[in-house]
Amino acid sequence: MITLCKECASRFEKPFPLGECSICGGKMAKMGGLAERGALLVGGDWDSFSVSTTIPRGVLAAEEKAFDYSPGESIKTFANRYFSGKVASISGRKYEPSGGDGRIMFDFRSFTARREVEPLLFFGRYRKLKEGLSQTKWDCRKCGGRGCERCGGEGRMYRSVEEIIGEPFVKRTKGSFCMHASGREDVDVVNTAGRPFVLEITNPESRKPNLAEVAQEIAAGGEVEVSDLKKVGRGDVELVADSHFPKTYRAWIEVEGGATKEDLERISGFSEMLKQQTPNRVMHRRADKVRERHAEVVDAKMDGELVSADILADAGTYIKELISGDGGRTLPSFASLLGKGCACRKLAVVKIEDEFLDLVLG
Repeated sequence: MITLCKECASRFEKPFPLGECSICGGKMAKMGGLAERGALLVGGDWDSFSVSTTIPRGVLAAEEKAFDYSPGESIKTFANRYFSGKVASISGRKYEPSGGDGRIMFDFRSFTARREVEPLLFFGRYRKLKEGLSQTKWDCRKCGGRGCERCGGEGRMYRSVEEIIGEPFVKRTKGSFCMHASGREDVDVVNTAGRPFVLEITNPESRKPNLAEVAQEIAAGGEVEVSDLKKVGRGDVELVADSHFPKTYRAWIEVEGGATKEDLERISGFSEMLKQQTPNRVMHRRADKVRERHAEVVDAKMDGELVSADILADAGTYIKELISGDGGRTLPSFASLLGKGCACRKLAVVKIEDEFLDLVLG
């Protein structure tokens, strides 16, 4: 015979005899005290929270037997609704079913509560003002990050944009960071356009860094600047990282024997669908395949002995190889167009067509 406590009985449409509870063993009657303990775990700088409840398998099995007699609300649904309401009332924080600044996790097996801090996520755009910076942390190939003569004991190949942006955030939040960006530029390429990124900070002790101060500290080094900083949600990481946009590059090109007026005119009129086989320089980390991309020159002029060309290209276009031809692995190329050697001596990203993100992120 199934007997229920009044708390469990209230969840079913049909009445059950009251007595020693066949489902929860009397724990439902003690939920108020557990909710109070959970409310004390809400962080002082949290604006919102979520909850989760772990129910023992034996309780769920006993509940299934009761469901054979009457439909009702599951203990897990009831517990989550109860705990979210109580914690919100006690803590004064907003309940967010799909997220929040942290999660209060209630466990019916041990009848305990613990908290899990949600990562902090900040969207922004960075401008890389100097060459010689990798985008993300790049451990020294020789020592694997331990420090050696090759890397001067620093354990890295280059200082990174990720570190320059992340360190001021860590100073204020006491967490750990990683950066998710929409594409990347080479170490020797500057970016004055502003590349979209999301910085993820895990296990932060403080959740409200002053973003204006962060941006000012980043800019003070003269290597990187950030703009449009704002707090975003978990789903925005994938949105930014998986978005790829056409870009305008400014390339300074050396033409073998010096560029003639005819060379400049031919480059100025370039607008082609390219077939690019994976460049030799990245074969060690990319699959060897042919990619089709469109590129066109939107402006070109002489800059001393070099040709300065603004090139609008699809995301994923290898601009250096568009210029050099990479031994025939990119066709057509500026080299094949002119019938003479061409080399990219300097490259910058000057515009990214990423207005879509402003519409989505608000």
